[in-house]
Amino acid sequence: MNPTPGLVRLAQTDSTNSRVLELGRAGAPAWTAVVADSQTAGRGRSGAAWVSPPGVALYFSVLLRPALAPDALPLATLAAGVAVAEAVRAQTGLPAGLKWPNDLLVRGRKAAGILCEAETGPGGEPFVAAGVGLNVNTPPALLPPRPLYPATSLAAEAGRDFDREALLLSCLAALRRAVRRLEAPGGAAATVARFNELDALRGAPLRVALPDGTVARGTCLGAAPSGALLLDTPAGPREILAGSVA
Repeated sequence: MNPTPGLVRLAQTDSTNSRVLELGRAGAPAWTAVVADSQTAGRGRSGAAWVSPPGVALYFSVLLRPALAPDALPLATLAAGVAVAEAVRAQTGLPAGLKWPNDLLVRGRKAAGILCEAETGPGGEPFVAAGVGLNVNTPPALLPPRPLYPATSLAAEAGRDFDREALLLSCLAALRRAVRRLEAPGGAAATVARFNELDALRGAPLRVALPDGTVARGTCLGAAPSGALLLDTPAGPREILAGSVA
C-alpha cells in the first residue's frame, strides 16, 4: 500500500512546479504532489535558478486548490513558508525562521526557498503550485554563492544529516494544516500572525529592491494583513507588494 497516495516520485525532472502546473491544468485533485531527487531547471522567485543536486536535498511541489477569494491567493506563499518552518523546527530542532515572502532562514542563512505559482483551470477555478527547495544534507561545496543571506543546509547548521523522507512527510502534513488554517474563518489574519511569529527579520533594517528599479528602506514590521511586507519608513508605514529584500 502506498503510504503517501497522490505523491508522484521522480528521479529527475526539469522543475517539480512545472509538473504540478501541468497536473493542475489537467484537473488533478488538490494535494497531488511531485517530488524529485534532482531538477535540471529548478527555479525560484522572479525566474532565479535553483541549484538542485541529486541525493542531498528536497525538491517537491504540491497542488493546492484552496477555498479562497482570488485576491487572497498570495497568502498561500506565507502559509507554505509557515508550514516548512514548522516542519523543519519539529524535525531538526533548528531555529528556522522566515524572510518575506518566501525564504527559510537558519541563523541568517538561507536553507530553503518557496515558489507559489497560481493559474486558472479550464473551468475558471484557481489553483496553486506550491514548490519547495530545501537544502537538507547538501554539502557546503555544492551550495551556490550568495552575497547576502548565504546559502546553507540543515546538516551544515546542525552538524549531522537528516532523514529526507521524514522531512518530506512532515512538510506535507504541515502544509495541510497551514492551508486549513488559511481557509478557516479569520484564516488570513491567523496566517499572517503565525508568519510574523516566525519572521526572522522583524525589527531589522531592510533594503528592498522594487520592480520599478527604485529602493525602499525601513525597519521590518513583518507582514501586513494583505500579506505584503510592512516597512516602518521615515515617511511612515509602507506596504511593499513586490520586491526583493537585500
